[in-house]
Amino acid sequence: MNRIQASGAGAVGVALLLAATACGGGDAGESGPDLNAAPTNVRWQPFQGVALPQSDQGPRSSADGAATGFEHSPPGAAVAAIVHTVRLSIAPDGQWSQVVNREVVPGPARDEWAINRVQLSITGPAAAEYAPRVLGYRVTGYTDERSTVDVYTEYSDSSRAVTHTTVEWYGEDWRLRLPDPDSTVRPVDAVDQVPPEIVQLEAPQ
Repeated sequence: MNRIQASGAGAVGVALLLAATACGGGDAGESGPDLNAAPTNVRWQPFQGVALPQSDQGPRSSADGAATGFEHSPPGAAVAAIVHTVRLSIAPDGQWSQVVNREVVPGPARDEWAINRVQLSITGPAAAEYAPRVLGYRVTGYTDERSTVDVYTEYSDSSRAVTHTTVEWYGEDWRLRLPDPDSTVRPVDAVDQVPPEIVQLEAPQ
């Protein structure tokens, strides 16, 4: 068993961040909800060395590392996508199981993720060189049951990436849908520039 003791989560956090995402697309329709609506009253709360948004649209509560309680709306789905993806990526050994149970849709993908996670050890915050800083997001598809969200982040070397995520309305809350174990779709892409049309949700430096 490969045990990685991480005072800074380092490459482990990056690997889990990549694993904890899914691609998707969709069209909310011309008469659907406003996909460009921004969350309101945004504050930033640290988790394992990464600043995560907290807003009127959620999360309303957090316990044992898991954040829950998101509004059933596009901005609620977007904040959930950001929060769930990062928390799943860098939750320490004593909290990751609670994050998985409360923030991820059950299924084979979640089971496989958990099997892989037990082979690793994260005991401290994410190393600065690997910790993502949220820049904003774009909701690429939305229904009452499912939302796809592109999350844009920046790293300490000024490189930028877009993470393609999917959240589903499950148990009266938004939860992260992990990709199918057999999926060959890239969950993360490097980007040179952040599109101007994203909803800016820039974390403090």
